[in-house]
Amino acid sequence: MKIQYKALSLLNLISITQIVKKEDWLLPAIALRNQVVHNGIYAVGPVLFKYQPLDNEPEYGEYTYSVPVNERVKLGENSAYEYVDGLIIEEELSVRFTDEDGDIEEAYNLIHEFAEQYHIKLDSGFYHVCLDVYGEMWLDIYAPIIEVGETIK
Repeated sequence: MKIQYKALSLLNLISITQIVKKEDWLLPAIALRNQVVHNGIYAVGPVLFKYQPLDNEPEYGEYTYSVPVNERVKLGENSAYEYVDGLIIEEELSVRFTDEDGDIEEAYNLIHEFAEQYHIKLDSGFYHVCLDVYGEMWLDIYAPIIEVGETIK
């Protein structure tokens, strides 16, 4: 796994936030994509989710799932879903994670170690772009940079 500096931008997102058991993270992503398609909305990109760890529940996390669509969407007031015009994060550390890379915690640790080494402060919530590559699920993990400190010699 190789750390890179990247940006992330997606427009016209339909999103939903849920507390989910970590091992079940993929189920709501599939459900969101299916819900969008079954309602006649054209998805134009991969499912994205933001994972936010919960302090007192290590087996669970707060997940915000999003899928970019082809145009603005008006949702009902009581909808569980939210429409977001865009997500633009200009500075992030990124790593591509595949099933062959082991446990996803290893990818998180690699990002945190890199950030510590280069005095980079990260947001605690990481974004994940789900990529279907030849039937396998790959994740591009994005860690938003809050600030870069100075190296002390």
